[in-house]
Amino acid sequence: MGMIESIRNRQTLLLTVIGLGMLSFLVPYDAVIALFGNNPGSQAAGSVNGADISLLEYRTKVQERKNLFTYTDDKAAQNEVWGDILTERLYGDNFDNLGLSLTKDEFDDIRYGEYVSPWVSRTFYGGQVTEEQKQNWRETYIRMFSNPTEKQKYVGYSRVIELKRKREKFDGLVKAGLAANTLEGKREFLNNEEKVNFRYVLKRYTAIPDADVEVSDAEVKSYYREHRDDLQYAQKAGRDIEYIRILLAASYEDRKQSEVQFEQYRDEWAGAENDSVFLAANGLSAETNVFEIIGPALDKESQAGKLEAASVGEVVGPYFEGESIRLDKVISKAAVADSTVKCRHILLKADDINDEAQLAALEARADSLKRRLRAGDAFADLVNKHSADPGSKATGGEYEFRRGSMVKPFEDFCFDNRVGTIGTAKTNYGLHLIELLDQQWTSDAVTVQRVERIVPISDATAMEVRETAMNFAMDYGDVASFRNAADTMGIAIVEARDVKPGAEAITGMSQAAEVVGWAYRAETGDVSNPFKIDGNYVLACLVKIKEAGTPPFENVEDAMRAGAIKEKKAEKYLELMRGSNLEEIAEQAEDLVRTANSINLKTPSISGAGSAPEPDVVGAALSLPLNVISDPIKGNNGVWVIAPITRNPVEASGTFATEVKSLNDRTYFRNLPVSSGAPIRLSNAIQEKADVEDLRQGG
Repeated sequence: MGMIESIRNRQTLLLTVIGLGMLSFLVPYDAVIALFGNNPGSQAAGSVNGADISLLEYRTKVQERKNLFTYTDDKAAQNEVWGDILTERLYGDNFDNLGLSLTKDEFDDIRYGEYVSPWVSRTFYGGQVTEEQKQNWRETYIRMFSNPTEKQKYVGYSRVIELKRKREKFDGLVKAGLAANTLEGKREFLNNEEKVNFRYVLKRYTAIPDADVEVSDAEVKSYYREHRDDLQYAQKAGRDIEYIRILLAASYEDRKQSEVQFEQYRDEWAGAENDSVFLAANGLSAETNVFEIIGPALDKESQAGKLEAASVGEVVGPYFEGESIRLDKVISKAAVADSTVKCRHILLKADDINDEAQLAALEARADSLKRRLRAGDAFADLVNKHSADPGSKATGGEYEFRRGSMVKPFEDFCFDNRVGTIGTAKTNYGLHLIELLDQQWTSDAVTVQRVERIVPISDATAMEVRETAMNFAMDYGDVASFRNAADTMGIAIVEARDVKPGAEAITGMSQAAEVVGWAYRAETGDVSNPFKIDGNYVLACLVKIKEAGTPPFENVEDAMRAGAIKEKKAEKYLELMRGSNLEEIAEQAEDLVRTANSINLKTPSISGAGSAPEPDVVGAALSLPLNVISDPIKGNNGVWVIAPITRNPVEASGTFATEVKSLNDRTYFRNLPVSSGAPIRLSNAIQEKADVEDLRQGG
């Protein structure tokens, strides 16, 4: 019964798999995969206020825009077009209602007249507008307008310029309306200049471990009902995704076929009179490289023994290295100058190696370690216990290096002493206890001509992997079976949590736009059809949906429990911290009376009292009569009782121009890119209110 239901639920997938062999003769297989719901005309690139923006419309506009302008990459073009589509959808009616239009004279003026608009200046003039450039663009526009074959391009420029100019005008009006006023400037001035000194007793919430405070599930849910709409708990849209990769790699048969081919190349190459002619005749020239392998590098070669044993002219291989197959022809063999040493060391670190007392202490430690080595302790064990060099701990403190690659005192010790010497060298890193293991003044060098080719994946293998991916999607269409099947097959599941709309990368995947787009259309528990990403097949499972707004209890249960615990601590402290003076309250709270100096409302953090700001505490300190003890105040870091000592009188008059400018720069137009005049905070708020969804799948 389960199999029948699975077939019914995924009919399209089943039919495609059945017809796969037939379709593969007619269309490319990747086009077959595109049939799985990937028809651009039937998909949405996103939505605004619930109205879809068709993927076909979006892609058409992107292509049109790329025909008009040069972009650094496709993503830049896609993002600009997306922004313009949102401008049309979100602001178009406002443009009309406000009478924001573009006359013929203004259109000419902002392109090459007295006032070139900011966007035109950046886009057409590179920010450097000259009279010569203006004339060039005037002639260019006239030529395009007069030429029937270029008229459409002129129309395209006109539409974009008009939309950009309307947005510039609209943003200018918004900025003018959002500017801070004198009253706000005065408040900013007072918040900064009015300062208070006060004495206080603080009972921190951290004084009682959370584990010692019991809260019931009912209390946690009650706290959730009271606070779920608080801004700090507001949930942003997100998706939890799990995905697997089904690797598209050469099969055993593919590798065997390449091996047979390369065995033939080996035999023919060994007897070839002219290497270049042979390689060119067999199409191998582009896959060939000549290089010298010396000493330590030769030891690291997987075929080191065969290369050392081979005679000049002999071909070694074929052999596999990762996804590649190789042949190496030995061109020459020689002994070359190669001053190298091998040593192991223990680094004893000092704050100041030039301090005589510290150096003496390190030398005493080094002497102790030498005695332990003579007593039979293993060098690697002493490295693990005593060395401050993390880079060599995994190798027992060993280094092998050439002259000129280490700091001089360390290097001189290794090259100037005999093999077997144990001694010390002082460097800026500290004192090194060194044992010299080997010295070498010449090394064997083998010059090889290497042919290396990525093993090609056969059509049969590619088809088999595709079918495996398709069958996985059909057979394991829910979270539980997806996980079980991956575990059974030994396929790693990668978790990507809280993926945001429009994300281009997720955990372990840099090109994830398609997967993210799918996740924002899918339902919880859905398993995707295969995506072809970075040469492999990716199947994703949507584990959790987080919609923007009030979070469901299960998504914030831990945070709500922490809040309920904090609330219960506060209730206990509020009763504890009552008395006739601060000293009495401090004794009851088992704490001290402290003093806070020069505290203001602009930066209401109190040094030494915790990381969270305390605006309620500072506000009370500024408003209470001097030397009057407050009632207990439930703050962010704990429960407070305060008594103001002094406040500075402040005269507030004038235009407060400095504060007004600061407010405008900091509050209204913060984080504006140089190229933008738009109030970004307002724009983001409008998009959030319009429930804008970006489902573009990377364009």
